[in-house]
Amino acid sequence: MQELIRRRRQAGFVGRQSELGDFRGNFSAAEEQRRFLFSIYGDAGVGKTLLTEQFQRVAREEAGALTARADESSDSLAATLEALVGQLAPKGAAKAFDKALAAHRQQLREAQNVPDLAAAEGPSATGRIAAGVGLAVAQSMPVVGPLASVVTAQEVSQAASRVGSALAERAWNTDSMPLTPAAALSGPFVDLLRRLSGDAPWLALFFDTYERTEVFLGKWLLDLVGGRYGDLPANLVLTVAGQRRLHPGIWAPYLGAITYLPLQPFTDEEARLLLAARGITTEPVVEAILEMTGCLPVLVAMLAESRPADITAVSDHAGDAVDRFLRWEPPERHAAALACALPRVVNQDVMDVLLGEPVSRELYPWLRTLPFVQEDAGQVRFHDVVRTAMLRLERSRSPQRWRQRHHDLAGAWRSWREGLRMDERDGWWDPNWQDCTVEETYHLLCAYQEGALASALCAAVRAAEVGTVMARQLAEAMAQAGENSAAARVARLGASLAATVGDDARDCTDFLSMLLDDSRLDQTHRIAALAERAWLHQLANRLESCLADVDRVLQLQPDNADTLTRRGYVYRLMRRHHDALDDFHQVLAAAPDHVQALVFRGLTFETLGGDEAALQDFNHAVETAGEHLGARVHRGRLLRRKGHLARALADFDHAVEQHPESAWALVERAACLYHADRAVEALEAIERALELEDDTTYVHANHGFVLCRLGRLTDGVAALNRALDVEPENVWALTWRGWATGRLGHADAALDDLNRAVAMAPNDSWPSAARGWLYWAAGKPAQALPDLERAVVLEPDYEWAHLGLALTLLWLQRPTEAHEAFSRAADEWSRHAPYAQELADRLFDVLRRHYRRDDEVIRDAVHNAPVWIHQIGRWQSIRQFVLPLLRRSSLPLMRDSVRILRYARTVLRDHPDTGPLESNQLTVLADEVFDQLPQLDLGERG
Repeated sequence: MQELIRRRRQAGFVGRQSELGDFRGNFSAAEEQRRFLFSIYGDAGVGKTLLTEQFQRVAREEAGALTARADESSDSLAATLEALVGQLAPKGAAKAFDKALAAHRQQLREAQNVPDLAAAEGPSATGRIAAGVGLAVAQSMPVVGPLASVVTAQEVSQAASRVGSALAERAWNTDSMPLTPAAALSGPFVDLLRRLSGDAPWLALFFDTYERTEVFLGKWLLDLVGGRYGDLPANLVLTVAGQRRLHPGIWAPYLGAITYLPLQPFTDEEARLLLAARGITTEPVVEAILEMTGCLPVLVAMLAESRPADITAVSDHAGDAVDRFLRWEPPERHAAALACALPRVVNQDVMDVLLGEPVSRELYPWLRTLPFVQEDAGQVRFHDVVRTAMLRLERSRSPQRWRQRHHDLAGAWRSWREGLRMDERDGWWDPNWQDCTVEETYHLLCAYQEGALASALCAAVRAAEVGTVMARQLAEAMAQAGENSAAARVARLGASLAATVGDDARDCTDFLSMLLDDSRLDQTHRIAALAERAWLHQLANRLESCLADVDRVLQLQPDNADTLTRRGYVYRLMRRHHDALDDFHQVLAAAPDHVQALVFRGLTFETLGGDEAALQDFNHAVETAGEHLGARVHRGRLLRRKGHLARALADFDHAVEQHPESAWALVERAACLYHADRAVEALEAIERALELEDDTTYVHANHGFVLCRLGRLTDGVAALNRALDVEPENVWALTWRGWATGRLGHADAALDDLNRAVAMAPNDSWPSAARGWLYWAAGKPAQALPDLERAVVLEPDYEWAHLGLALTLLWLQRPTEAHEAFSRAADEWSRHAPYAQELADRLFDVLRRHYRRDDEVIRDAVHNAPVWIHQIGRWQSIRQFVLPLLRRSSLPLMRDSVRILRYARTVLRDHPDTGPLESNQLTVLADEVFDQLPQLDLGERG
C-alpha cells in the first residue's frame, strides 16, 4: 500500500479520478456502450489542459493508442492537421497527406502572386474594387441565364479574402480560387487514419483550448464525425477540451456517443491532496491557500510549487501571491518572470528582447518549467489567471518600465515582420506576417493606449479584408491590450469590434462600419474600408448600400478608373445598364486599353442586344491582354451563342490551356462542347471542374445543369442536391432542382422547391417562370397565369416566360393574346431573325389546331421543348417539340410535324449563321423522316 501511495505522489497528478476512470474504462467497454467523443469543459484555470494531458498519457501508456494533440498554437485547419499528422506518422510515412498539403499551399501562393492592374494605387481601394469586379464577372456568366446567383456570398467572400487586392487582374475568375483546407486535406487525413488504425489497437486525437480554435475547427469536426470526408476507423477516440461544452443542439445526432465532462474547481479534498503531494500540510498555510485561490487548480498548483513554510508567505490577493511566489527565486529570476509576463507568447527571441541574449539563454529553460507556464512547439504562454495578476503588479510598480518594454517588444515584432520581406498586400495573407502584425499592434496599444489607436484602426481595416477570423484576432488583441494596460476606452473599442465578428457573423460589414464611424481612421484606409464594405454589400445583394459606398469612394478618389469600373458593374447588377455604359465610356475615353472596362462594357452591350458592339470590345480586350481569362471566356461565350462554335471552342481551349485550374473556363468549355454535339467531352470537362472544386455550389450546380441538359434528370437532381448541401439558399440551384424534379413526376416536391425559390427571390423572373410552367404542366393554367405574367414583367425579353404565358392563355381560351405572346417568344428566341414571325405562326397553328383534341401529346411536346428552349441551341428545341408528335399514330399530327421539319430545314439552309453544328440533330431527323415516310414529304406549299 505504501508503495502505491508513493508512486501516485510521484506521478504529480491528483484529483479528477472520476473523469480519468470514465476515459480509461471506455477502452474496455462493450462496443455498444463505447463513447467515441469526450467533451471536457470548464472555466479558465480549472485544469482542462492538465486533464487532457493525462487522458493522452492513459491512451498511450495503458491502452497502447497512437495519440496526437493540437491546441491554439495551430491557428488554422491546415496547421492543425499538419500538427496531428506530424505526431501520428513518422516523417515520410504520410506521403499522400504531405502531397496534398504541398499542393494546397502552392495554390495559395499562386493566388497571392497575381499581377495588379492598378498597382500604382498601392494597397488602397483599388484592390478591393477589383475584387468586387470579380464577383461581377462571375455573376455575369450567362451560361444558363440566371446562373449568376450560383456564386454564393460566403464562397466568393472567402475567395476574395485569400487573394485580396491582388485580384485586379483575375477578379472575374472567382471560381479559380484555391480549395478550402477542408476540401484539400480532409480526405487524405481520413485515409491516413484508416491506414494507421490497423497498426495500433486505438487511435486517440486531442483538441485542447477549443474555445480558441472552434472558429476554424467547429464545422470541420462536425463534418468529420458526420462522414463527409469518408468513414472514420471504429477504434478512433476524440477528446475536445474548451471553456464551453460541445453544443448539444449542433451535436444532437451524436449525443448517444458523447461523454460530457464538466470540470469545476477542486474540492477541498482534491486541493489538499495536491498540496500534500507538494509537502504542504501545515493547516494554517493550507487554509490560507484554499481561501486565496478558491481552489482554482492552476493557482493551487502555483502556490504549491512555491512551498510557503508559514501563513505569512501566503498573500491575500493574486498580485502579492505571484510576487511572493517568485521571492523564493533569485532576484534575476524574479525579475525575468515578471518581464516575460508582458508578451502574450514567449519564445527565445522574445526573451532576448526583454532580458538580453546572455541572460535569456540561461533562463529560458527554467521559465519553461514554471507550473503556470504552458509549453508548445518551442514557445510558452503564461496561464491567463496568473499572467493577469503579474501584469497588474508590473504596471503598478513601474509605469515607465512598462511602457518602454512594450515599446521594445512592438519594435521587435515589427522588425521580424519586415524581415519576412513581404509587402503589406501580400503579407496580410501570410500567417507569420499576420502574427507579427497582431503582436506589434498589441504592444503598441499597451505602451501608448489611445495614442496608438490610429495605427491599430488601420491594421483592423486590412484584417477585415482577410476575413472575420483575422478581424476577430486583431480586435481581441486590441481588447486585451486595453484591459492589460487599464485603458478602458481601448478595451471597449476592441471588445465592440470583436462582438461584430462573432461566431455567427457572416462577414465584416458591421466591423467595417464601426471603423468608418471613427474619425481617427485616415483617408487611405477609409477608402479601403469603404471598398471592402461595398464588396460585402454586393455579395449580400445589398446593391443600394454597395452603390452608396462606391460613390463615397469616388468622392475621395474622383475619376479613379477602377472605381468607376466597379460602379459601372454595380449599375449592371441593378439593371441600370445605361448608367453603367456612361461609367464605362468615361473610363475608356481616358484609358482605351482598360481591360476590365472593355469586358464589362461588352457584357452591357450584349445585355442590351448589341452583340456586334460587345464583340468589338471583347476583341479589343483580347488584343490588349491575350492571356486575360475574362476576355477570352466572355468572347467565347458570345461566339458560342451566335453559332460560331469552332471559334468559341478555340477561345475556351486557349483559356483552359492558360488557366488549367479555372473551373469557370472548364464549365464554359463544357457548355460549348455540348452545343457542338460532343456530349461525352462536355461531361468530361465538367467532371474535371469537379476535381478542381468539389465543394463549391457553382461547380455542382453546373454539373447538375449539364446532366439535366443531357436528359439525365435523376443524376442532375443528385448533383443539384450536392450544390444545395453547400448553399441551401442558392436560388438558381433550387429552381433548377424544382424544375427537374417536376419533370421526373414529383410535383409536390418540385412545388416546394419553387415556392421557396420564389419567396427568396421575388424579383427574379426564373423561379416565377419555372413555377408557372409547373402549374401549366399539371393542368392548372389559372394558377400558372400570375407567375408567368410576373416573369415577363420582371424580364420583358424572357422568351421562355413568354412561351409559357402563350400556352397558358391558349389553354384558358384566349387565343388572340396567346398568339401575341407566342410571337414575342419566337422573336426573342430567334433574336429577331427574319423568319421569326412565320415560324411562330406555323408552330402556333399546330398548337391551336391540336391542343384540344390531342391535349396529352401536345402538352408532352411543348413541355419537353421548354427544358431546352432558352438554355441551349435554338433548333434543338424544335426537334424536342416534333419528336412526340411523330411518335403518335395520328396522320394529322404527323403531317404537321413534317411541315415544321421541312420549314426548319429550309430556314437552316437559307440562314447558316443560326448555328450549323447545333442544328445537326434537327437536319438528321428531317432527313430520316423524309426518307422513311416519303408519303408525308409534302411540298412547301402542301
